[in-house]
Amino acid sequence: MCSMPHRIIVSGIYRSGTSLNAGLIRNWGAYTGREDDVFKDEYGYLEHLSLQKLNDDLLNNNSRVPLPPDEMGEKVQDPILKEQALEILNAMDREAEQNQAVAWVWKDPRIPLVIPFWAQIWGEVIYIIPVRHPVETIISAARMDGLEPDEVPLSAGLAYWQFCMLNVLTYTNDSQRKCFMPFDQLVRFPQSECTRLCHFLDEQCRVSQENAGLRIRSMTSHIAIENYHFQHPRSLAEVSVATREQRALYDFLRVKTMYPGESFIEDDFALYPGWREYIQAMDMLVTYGNTKEANGYASQKD
Repeated sequence: MCSMPHRIIVSGIYRSGTSLNAGLIRNWGAYTGREDDVFKDEYGYLEHLSLQKLNDDLLNNNSRVPLPPDEMGEKVQDPILKEQALEILNAMDREAEQNQAVAWVWKDPRIPLVIPFWAQIWGEVIYIIPVRHPVETIISAARMDGLEPDEVPLSAGLAYWQFCMLNVLTYTNDSQRKCFMPFDQLVRFPQSECTRLCHFLDEQCRVSQENAGLRIRSMTSHIAIENYHFQHPRSLAEVSVATREQRALYDFLRVKTMYPGESFIEDDFALYPGWREYIQAMDMLVTYGNTKEANGYASQKD
């Protein structure tokens, strides 16, 4: 076992398979944190509470509208936030060592929003990047918020997805320690995808292949209890509100699941002017609609 545990970061957005991948990595053998330090609910789990709290602060408690670059830049330079980040990183290292774990894993679907901050803090980590059809992530996340598919501002969701995945690609571009995991393939072909993930983690963490079969079986059994809740019937090329750049980005991410070293040029997938203001406006409209509906329901009860 190496002197310091390896740090594994699941870097994907809401409903892209972050919980599924974190569970697989746990079953592979990574430490996830003390029971009372890990958030769990019916939709997801394995989110470390200290990580959640610091990400809340980084995002000003708003994970729906990305921060402007200058504001995130201020967070990156904040010495107090840096100190807090190092404290929780070091705590995870110590706990993993105490549990004789070769690695530990973090998962928070807001990591793509805050990766400009964390990338300068957590060092040479291992990235696991879930790739799922963006419309599936948008609809699935909306259902968690009580919205019907026809109430979802799909074009705003696609801009959000595009920003997040461009962030992930940009800040992991120079890393040789990354693996892109296709959600649909993982669910349909768990044996082959778990084998691929297991061998990748074994190699990165210098773990012997002697008991790889046991680890793969444990990982595969985790997928057996998962349900593919929503599968979009059309390709992104057939989604009318998707831009050319968004379609190209999803195609590129699919390529990265097979060839993670494929060259990335950010300008090939550039966001359109005014995208942030559009997301903000749509978020305000959806929030207002939900608040109005809730108030109306309360009035009826009164």
